Order: sequence, then C-alpha cells, then structure tokens
Amino acid sequence: MKPFDLLTPLAAILAIGSQWWQRSGRELPGQPEWYLYGAAGLVVLHALLRGRDLAALFSRRNVKYGANTFVTALAVLAILGIVNWMAARNTKRWDVTKNRQWSLADQTMKVLAGLEGEAKLTYFNRDTGAGDPGRDRLREYEAAARNLKVVYVDPTQKPGLTRDYDITSVPTLVVEYGGKREKVTNVTEQDVTNALIAVTRKGEKTVCFAEGEGQRSIDDMGEAGFSAAKGALEKASYKTQKLALLREPKIPAECTVVVLAGPEKDLLPPAIDALRSYVAAGGKLLAMVEPELRGAAPALVALLAEWNLEAGRDLVLDVSGVGQVFGLGPAAPVADSYPYHEITRDFRVATVFATARSVSAGSASKPGVFAQNLVQTSARSWAETDLKNLQEPMPQPEEKKGPISLGAVATVKAPAPAPPPGAAPTPTPEGEEAQAPEGRVVAFGDSDFATNQFLQISGNADFFLNTVAWLARDSELISIRPKEPEDHKLFLSPDQQRRVSWLALFVLPGLWVVLGVMNWWQRR
Repeated sequence: MKPFDLLTPLAAILAIGSQWWQRSGRELPGQPEWYLYGAAGLVVLHALLRGRDLAALFSRRNVKYGANTFVTALAVLAILGIVNWMAARNTKRWDVTKNRQWSLADQTMKVLAGLEGEAKLTYFNRDTGAGDPGRDRLREYEAAARNLKVVYVDPTQKPGLTRDYDITSVPTLVVEYGGKREKVTNVTEQDVTNALIAVTRKGEKTVCFAEGEGQRSIDDMGEAGFSAAKGALEKASYKTQKLALLREPKIPAECTVVVLAGPEKDLLPPAIDALRSYVAAGGKLLAMVEPELRGAAPALVALLAEWNLEAGRDLVLDVSGVGQVFGLGPAAPVADSYPYHEITRDFRVATVFATARSVSAGSASKPGVFAQNLVQTSARSWAETDLKNLQEPMPQPEEKKGPISLGAVATVKAPAPAPPPGAAPTPTPEGEEAQAPEGRVVAFGDSDFATNQFLQISGNADFFLNTVAWLARDSELISIRPKEPEDHKLFLSPDQQRRVSWLALFVLPGLWVVLGVMNWWQRR
C-alpha cells in the first residue's frame, strides 16, 4: 500500500464530514459545494496515480464481464429513475371503484381551478401508522391543484401549533385562503370543498324563502318541508332567511335570490307588484308552481306570463315506467332530457318530480325577455287537462304529448336607465351600450322535487342547487357535487354466520384434505 492510496478514504471523510457539519447547524468557511468538489478531485487524483494498476485490472476477462454487468445494471437503474421522475411530474390515476369513490367531483375541480392564490390546508390528526381516509382524500386535492398546499400535523408532536389553531378534537382540517379560515371535523370531499367555497367566496349571498301564502317552510323537517334544501344551501355557503311578501312592499336588497316554493294560495297584488319590481331591477326569482289540484293561482300564472313563461292548467303523467325504479307511479314524472343551458351543462342525471304541471317557454316574443325550456319528460308522457277525473286517465287527442317541459328559464333585461333631465350623458366606450340590469326567473311546475322526501333522490339536489347558483351568478358552483360514499356492509343473521363459519373452518379445509388423499391414492 502506498501513501496516495489514502486519497479516496480522505475524500469520503471530507464529503461525509462536511455534510454532517452543515446539518448540525454549523457553518464551514467558503461554499458547501467546494468540499464536494474537493472530494471528487481527490478520487480522480487517486485514479490517475493508480492508472497502470487499474488498466491491468480491467484487462482481465472476469473484470470485463463484471464491468458489463455493472454498466447494464446502472443503465436499468437510470431508466427506472427517469421513468419514476416523469411519473412524479405527470401524475395519472385510474379510479376503478364503483361510483368513482376516489375521484374528485366536477364541482371540486371547478373550485380548485378557480383558486387565484395559494390555499393552505392544515390537517390535524394522530399519525398511528394505520390507514387514514382523510389523508388519502387530501392527497387527491394535492394532485389536482398546484396552488394548494397541505400540511399534516400530529397534535402530539406539535402541541404549540395545535394550540395556536385552537384544535380541540381530531381529525380537524383548517382551510385558509385570503385571510379567511374555516374548520371542518369531517374530512369528506363534500365538507372540504364546501370549506374551500366558503373561504374563496367574495361577500355573502342570501337566499330568501317567501312565506305567507302556504309555501314550503325551511324550518319544516317533515317529508314536505324544505329543511334539507336549507341545509344544502348553507353547506354551499349561502345564507338563508324567510321573507314575508305581504309585509315587504319592496324585496330587501340583501336577497340575492327569492324562492317561491309552492304557494297554496294565490299571491295578492302587493306581493305580485313587489316581485315584478324586484325582477325588473335585476332581481333573481325561483318560482315553483304546483298543479291546480287544490286551487288556482291566476295572479302568479299571469306574472310568469309577463316573462314569457307559460304554466299549464294540467297534470303531467308519465307511463314510461321509469318512476317505478324509485317506487313512484305515473303522477311522478322522471325527466332526463335537458335542453342546453348553463344550469344543465354536462348534467347527465335524471330528476324526479311529483304531481307536476307543465311549465314552458312561451311562443310569443316579448321585448327584453329571452325564455327557453329547461327540463323535459320522456316521450311516453302527456299533460292531462281533466284534473277532476284522475282515476283512470287516458291521453286525449287534444292533450299535449311528451316530451313535456316541467321547467323554463327567462332572462329579463329592462331598458337602459335614461339620464336625468338636463344631465350630460355618461360617455361609454365605442361600440358599447349602457348596461341595464338583468333579471333572472326560473319556474318549475312542482315544488316536491326539492322537499325533504325527494331532494336526495337521483339528481334532484344537484338540479336545485345548480338553479340557485345560476340565479346567484355563481357559475363555478354549477356542476355535479360530491356524493357521500355508499355503505356496502354485509349483514348476516346468526344462522347465516354459523353456515359461513362451518364453510370456512370445516367444509373447505376438508375438501382439500379429500383431494390430497385422492391424489396420494392414485400415485401409490
């Protein structure tokens, strides 16, 4: 051994020692890279001084084969490293679960795409080493958005940070964006996305539910109530409140959307005037008008006609048999046809109505009003006009055949406001006109589809929330929302459990024993 053979061990000591020194919080003179370059130089110098011995070593046959094997293994490792690097930068996943349980919903993707700044999600939960559904769900958010940062905190490891965030239970997720903060303790996609909507929304929007004429109540938790609709709106970060039309000569300014949910009595002139003025000033109205089985509402029907929305004096019946899937009869039409509109864009889920009348866009042309149909029944339906004889209804030649429109939408543009007398006109850019307020009206021939009984059936909840979102000008919320995963638990009776135990403990093992004995007997 010659003295220069110590150059390579010295290089290793220099490289490892310099890194350890820096990681311990101390500083070395000069740049950290200098020490690594110096170590590499010592190795090269050692190789040059031992050049003749290395050449003789590599000229041997076994060394050549070993070198070829080493180079091949090194090439395979390099290829695997490159593939892994490309896969890490271009993530692609396939969800093969039923109902796409591990894929983010359309609404979540829209919310993430609309993030203008960085959103921070701090997840507090104990790291037990076992599977954590919340952590798995948040990884999907990380993969879907580059400007979303997720921090995982074990409260036992960082009690100070846990105290700063005022965490009292785990798991808890804290969502922060633009100085706003929301906490959720149930880390499902629905709750996480709703928290993101809450912190990214600019200002508050209120949905006002009219009352006083027998409308559905947002406090009613029975089958006919709207408490579930209220809860869904509040989860989407809308405020809800009641509105007494007869006590309000003018709709309050804080009402972003007014909902008229199936009034049992016709509206009186003051309420009609208030709604007319509200829409003319750019207000947004959702009107649900029930069939005239208990009484007529000519004033409300006439108000809808002013916006070119025609409510038929009929009851839509559907004999396609689709309603039987949901345990319903012909008086509960199922709609799966949606003329193109922003509310129903990419909407591919059926909606279920009950005792609905037809509501369609009128054929007449009204200045400043644009109306179109929104949702239609199947071809095997018709609009029954004989409401007094519904025991064995049959379609008559004069009655409208399917598809029947159950809802329509209208945009109402008032003339641009004129300047006061004597005032100089406000200059506008060339080619542009003065902006006029745009009112929006959506009318349905049924209110049952949004009640507690029907809201969670098929696409009813998404359809209702999409309608409110369009009226409130929240286009980013118009989509298919996250659904809770289905519960696929298997429940067995005590007798079934005994049979399964016998099958697992005796029948199957005994079968293998018999097969083994038969095989041994044949080979004997």
